Amino acid sequence: MSRVARALFVLLLAAAPAAAQWGGRGWQQLSPEEQRRAWQNYQRYQQLPQQRQQLYENRFQRFQNLPPQEQQRLRQNYEAYRNQDPAARQQFNERYRRWKQGGQPR
Repeated sequence: MSRVARALFVLLLAAAPAAAQWGGRGWQQLSPEEQRRAWQNYQRYQQLPQQRQQLYENRFQRFQNLPPQEQQRLRQNYEAYRNQDPAARQQFNERYRRWKQGGQPR
């Protein structure tokens, strides 16, 4: 596995809800369930179009360049988002979409 592929694999690992608990552990330190989810994430990544893979690579590089406190803040925000019920997540996504398009959030 190339350095970039390995880095993306770790990024995809981080996208799982329990990622904040993994704390950068190596593959052998992950539980079988964590390994299974990480492998599934990696397989999904491999099936993405090249352009989408590049997008994730760029995001990962930007994340890696952040100070550790900012990385932790992003992990915590993601965990909070993942713990929201589906209706709250949908509402957040809608407000974010409007904000991204230049509209005013409600």
